[in-house]
Amino acid sequence: MLKEKIKEMDLRVTELADYLQLSRPTMYKFIEYYDQENFGSINKSVLKLFNFISENELVGRKAVIAYILNNLVEVKPLGENTEVSLLNRLRKYLVANPDAKKSKFIENCVLNEDFDEILCYLYEASVLLKKKSLTEADKVFLETYYKMIEAIRKQKKE
Repeated sequence: MLKEKIKEMDLRVTELADYLQLSRPTMYKFIEYYDQENFGSINKSVLKLFNFISENELVGRKAVIAYILNNLVEVKPLGENTEVSLLNRLRKYLVANPDAKKSKFIENCVLNEDFDEILCYLYEASVLLKKKSLTEADKVFLETYYKMIEAIRKQKKE
């Protein structure tokens, strides 16, 4: 069982919960789910960690902590600004998903200007979509967005 393996490594569940920024009861619940093979109820990052622990018989405390720090949590240097944080998140996504359509599109947008007008419109639309109440001008502006989404959905069905 996972709980015993964690204990054998001289790790405390509370310590793991702290590293993963989870509550202790949540971590215990995830361990219980893992032992019951109820993997769908476990946070994906935590499941990766549990699999790492279970699949590596000789894994120890230091290896688990290193795995968490290198693979599961974003360690931010003191004073890191939001732009650097955003770039790190973007880099992480692109490295993890190099063949995804989204990654290829982002690369295309960076390398040429084909979509600049559309992207500016979509950015403005995304800001409006987050608003709780829209003015009439906002609604008129978003009509193009809704028509585009409708056309895309219709095309996917065909």
